[in-house]
Amino acid sequence: MKLSVFTVVAGLFLLFGGCSGGFRLPDTAPEEERPQKPEANVTWYGEIPCADCRVQKMTFTLFDDSTFRIRQRYEGVSGGGERVTYDTGRWERKKGKLLLMGSARFPLQFRYVSPSKLMMLDQMGNEIVSKLDYSLERRPATDFLAGPMELTGMFSSANGVTRFRECRTGKSYPLVFERPDPSVREQYARLRSSPGSSVLAVLRGRFLMDAGSGGEQVLVQEFGGFLPGRDCSDNSGDARPLENTFWRLLSLKGYDGDLRAAGRQPYLLLKSSDRSVRGFSGCNTLAGAYQLQSTSLSFGRLATSRMACPGGAMALESAFVRALEKTASWRVRGRILELYDSRSKPLMNFEAVSG
Repeated sequence: MKLSVFTVVAGLFLLFGGCSGGFRLPDTAPEEERPQKPEANVTWYGEIPCADCRVQKMTFTLFDDSTFRIRQRYEGVSGGGERVTYDTGRWERKKGKLLLMGSARFPLQFRYVSPSKLMMLDQMGNEIVSKLDYSLERRPATDFLAGPMELTGMFSSANGVTRFRECRTGKSYPLVFERPDPSVREQYARLRSSPGSSVLAVLRGRFLMDAGSGGEQVLVQEFGGFLPGRDCSDNSGDARPLENTFWRLLSLKGYDGDLRAAGRQPYLLLKSSDRSVRGFSGCNTLAGAYQLQSTSLSFGRLATSRMACPGGAMALESAFVRALEKTASWRVRGRILELYDSRSKPLMNFEAVSG
């Protein structure tokens, strides 16, 4: 009897299995069939249309710790030449879309077309309706995109070891200086709240392999300065707009004096309605015009009032105005505005002030 039942069940299995072409699991949505975490340590490259340049050559690498680095090379920018920017941050995948969350106000978004092709989306994650090519291809080899790039993070030093925890990624690196500068440690010693505690700092550097640990370290090529009393939370969240924001000076390259020499810190306000700038220089009020295009920024002739001030305030005003005259590009990281010269060297840092 048991053999007979088994035979019947086996026959039904073969009958219906043969009619349906074999048993299989229910269908799943295409986006669920793909792994939710794409293969990491992979580099993507594309030549993206550009509004104010001939072409933007975009390269980014996804690392297996959910961080990324990106290089954007703008060729044929207005006025000639090229401009190169680097950034770092964290990536994630949501419903078949890849999101790169760096220092920009909106994340860069892409759609997976195939395992070897991405399509760039607009800042809201929608398809770009255009006959132009917004695709990127997967590179056969990993590009670690060493930089140099501007970094903001928590600087600490203890037992002869200096470390830097980068704000966007949360990753910590040993620091080595291309040109040793004792003044950096002296400033840190004055600003730290206790031995070994961290102070927010900005710097320009490259990522290098650390032969001792097998990981990476940051080679500091230009130390931008400390931002005491702040931490990475001041550098996170939605980036403030450059225009129509009240920017108060936090640090000025090459100036170690009091930023409140005249009782208040220098500030800037760039008005989008007429491309005018007004502010306070440390001694006098200032006014003028500015030119803005993508990441480039320059100031026209700046006029200041003629009030006489104590020596410290006059020195601050002179350094501040000179830095404005050298400004060629900008970047906003959360509530922090960074200004750079024509060689992408840091000049000043500002903080967005509410109200």
